[in-house]
This record gives sequence, structure tokens and C-alpha cells, in this order.
Amino acid sequence: MWGRIELHGGSLPTFSSSKRLHRRVTACVLILAGWLWPSVAFTQDLIIPGQRALTDVEEIELVYAGSQSIPKIIVRGQQTANSFVLSSHRPSDDRLDLSTQAGVWQPIETCEATEVSLISPLHLRIDRQGTAPCGAVRSLQTTNKSLDALSFRTLLVRGTTSSPVRIELVDAQRVRAVVEGLTGHFSLEVPLASLARQVDLRQLTQIRLMTETDVDLVIDELAFIGPSSESHPTPSMGFWYWDYRSAIGDPESMVTACRKQHCRRILLQLPDMHDSDHIWTAYAQLFAITKSADIELCALDGAPDMIDHTTPLISKLDRLLGLLGNQNLPGVQLDIEPYLLDGFPKDETIFDRYLDTIDRVKSALRGRAKLSVVIPFWFSSTIHKQRPLAFSVMDRVDEVAVMSYRTDVDEVMAISDDVLRYGALARVPVWLALETTGLLLERHVILKREYRTALADGVLDPVRRTLTLEPQEKMESPEQDHRMWFRIHHRTVVRPERLSFAGRTEQDVQRMITNLFARIHQANFAGLMIHDLPGYLALTR
Repeated sequence: MWGRIELHGGSLPTFSSSKRLHRRVTACVLILAGWLWPSVAFTQDLIIPGQRALTDVEEIELVYAGSQSIPKIIVRGQQTANSFVLSSHRPSDDRLDLSTQAGVWQPIETCEATEVSLISPLHLRIDRQGTAPCGAVRSLQTTNKSLDALSFRTLLVRGTTSSPVRIELVDAQRVRAVVEGLTGHFSLEVPLASLARQVDLRQLTQIRLMTETDVDLVIDELAFIGPSSESHPTPSMGFWYWDYRSAIGDPESMVTACRKQHCRRILLQLPDMHDSDHIWTAYAQLFAITKSADIELCALDGAPDMIDHTTPLISKLDRLLGLLGNQNLPGVQLDIEPYLLDGFPKDETIFDRYLDTIDRVKSALRGRAKLSVVIPFWFSSTIHKQRPLAFSVMDRVDEVAVMSYRTDVDEVMAISDDVLRYGALARVPVWLALETTGLLLERHVILKREYRTALADGVLDPVRRTLTLEPQEKMESPEQDHRMWFRIHHRTVVRPERLSFAGRTEQDVQRMITNLFARIHQANFAGLMIHDLPGYLALTR
């Protein structure tokens, strides 16, 4: 079997609603299940067009959607290790007393530290040697697991010191955060929210006591404290709606459908900049219509290449704000998904440009609208510049919506938990999302570089830009040329019924909504967004 595909470089084409749906769900899925795939039993040549040199390829991913026999090809170079599994111990109590935990304080270089008392209160003497800063360090790790302190709210520390001391927290990325300076008699409750902007509280490895001179230190209390009683606002429901022309043509149907489903929010795609003044004026008038129905209407826009072309979006927002006059815009939501750009993940500047785009849009709004951003759940375990990317986004915006597309309650809660906990600490509202539109089953084949021909399943010719898959018995002997050998590393399948409620009933979705509202207790849980309004209305009753 022979097949040819085209992989476009440069900017991405404009995305239709169906394409948005497909890329949105694909981006949220990491590895879902094994796929019993037959061994390569035929010869297949795949052409990889484009301008990018193929001399450093280490991994090739083939994605077959539905019954397609010709896959989409994703080519990757050497990747920086970035584990999606956090090895941390998460205390179950709402108080963790560090002064009674097992372990001893160890002096850092250039100083001596002696524990005068091994029982509470801790009495520690630090003697400085030389001119470098001095101190003592204590590990927060147990059985090689870091401490997950994200669910706590404050660090309580009380005691007495003969000289100034500062407390530092260190995470698994070796990033430090200065907690507080201690002098004389001290009794402090340090909010963890500000520290969470500096270190990853899910992966604390050390606590350090640093000084510039000799110190006699007594710590009566050192503990992480959980949240006190927090109010739990009633979460809401909302819908994404991409067809702004239908909304403009029949706003009453949109409002009626929303109210019937007890919806309090609609996120509606912005018109195209080339649309007529009539379209833009009618879009602006929708805000008064929905407000009178007690529905919050937010403007929605985004595409992967927006990180390099932000000006058109800002022009759209300026046009809309101008039409609204003195009226503020309830909200703007960005759905950018930069990881779909050619060059990801090798291009480390993609996330820099992404965050810069968020900053530019925030500045352009000038406080006239709250800014919301759609993120995949795996941003919470993607480290960018020594910081979880989801947290960097949340530090910049007024709220986030997490693409938590699953049909199982426990899975939704598991994949969104860290974003919810950080949002509770930083007081950033978090929306979760459910999918109701039909998806194609996807099969993924991952090939990795192989230097033993006997194990190879395919060969890449970077000059001809061809990937040839063929049975091992037909593989040619290795030659000293430019070709690279690859073997099938693993195969996975993305099953749509695990991600979407398409084909199920409205009652199934309502049951999921009821369960999530009952089980998620974070005060910042804003509610559930449904993708999308037409998909939900198409469910059977």
C-alpha cells in the first residue's frame, strides 16, 4: 500500500468549528489505552513535505483518524525530559507540623549547625564559617517523594532568634522562595499564595534557614496550615457556541435553549474582522439581550498562530469595545492552543510567545473585561522555565477553563485537581469542561530512532523526505549513508466514548454535572462548560 500525506509548515489554516473540536480533544489526550495493532505487514511510503530539515529526527508519530489509512505525521527531534507524573506525598490532614517530622537539620557548606534539642521546641545553633551565607537545611522528602503542600494556605512559624534568619522553600526544580525574615521574638502566619508564584508547592524538597552571622534559634512552632472554613458558591453551567451568525440571526433561540438548561453563561465566537458593520453591530447588541435574560455573554476567539499575529485579535476587541460605548464587556476568552503549531515541542519559544500574547491581550482590555483562557489539563504538569505552565497562565488571567474532557467523574476530578487547588490558593476561578459532540477514534503509532537494523520497522530518508514502513524481512542491510532507521515503540488508541457524551443521553450528562457539583468543594470552582450548545441539544432525551 502506498500513501502520501502533506504536512503544512508555517502558519496554520483557519479552523472551522469541527476542526476546532478535533484539535481540542486530540490535544487533551496523552495516553489512554493500548491498541492491539498488527505488525507491519506491508510496504508504505509516506512523504513528509515542508522545509524543516530532517537530520535530527528522534521520534515520529503517525495518527490515523477513523478509518483513514493515510496518517497525519508528527516529526520530533530530541526532547527535554518532562515527566507528567509528579512523585509527591500529599498529606491528608489540614495541618502538617514540620517540627515533629522525622529528619535532622544539616549544615550547608561554610558553616556548622547543631541541634541542641531534638524534641519540641527545636533549638538550633548555627555557627558561621568564613564570609559566605550560612545556614541549615532539612529535607521535606519521604521515601524519595517530595512534599505536596499545595492544599495548605499558610506557613505558621513562632519562636526566638538571636540574629536575623530567613526561611526558604526549595522545590524539585531547585527554585527557591524566600518565605520571611525572622528577627527577635517572631510569630508569623505566612500566606502561601505569594510563595506559590515562586516555587511549585506540589514538589517541595527542602526547607532552609539562612543567616549572615552566628545564630541561636528556637522554633516553638513550624507548620503548614490548611484552609479555614471557605464559602462554596453555587457553580454555574455554560456553553461554547461557535456559530455567531446563527446567534445573531436568532438570538431568542440561543437564549431560550440556554435558560432551559439552566445555563448562566455563553461564550460566543467573535465575528471575522472582514464581516460587515451590520454583523458587528448585531453581535454587540447580543450583550444587552443576554443580560436582560440574566445570562453572561463572553467574546471568544483564538487560533494557534495567534501567538505570532496578535494584532488582528486586538483590533477585533477594540472594535467591539467601541460599539459597546461606556458599557464594559463581561469577558473575553482566549482559546489559542499553541502546542498545535509546527515545531512543537522542540521550539521552546512557543510558550514564551503564548504567554506574551496573553499579556498583550490583558493590557489591550484596559480593565474593561475579565480575561479567561482555555487550557488543557496537562498544562499543570508541563514545566516551562522551571514553572508549571498552567500556573504561569493563571497568574496572568482572571479565570481559566480546563479542557477536562472525560465521561467518568473520577477521571475529570483527577486530571483537574491541581488546577483547582492552585486556583483555590491564588483565588482564580476555574471552569471545567465536558464534551458532547461526536469524535473519531484515533490510533497513534510512535516510532523511535533505532540503530539496530534487525529491530527496525521503517527507514527515513531525510533527503527524499520519505518514511518507508515495511516488514522486517524486507529491510535492507544498513549502509553508511544518510538514512535513519526507526522501530515501532508503542501503539495507543484514543476512544471517543471515554472523552465525549456523543451518542449518550441528556440524562447521562446531567448525572455527570450533578455528581461533579456535589463532589468538588473548592471555593474557586466556577462551574462546567459544555462543548458545545448544538452538540448538547442534539443529545437524545
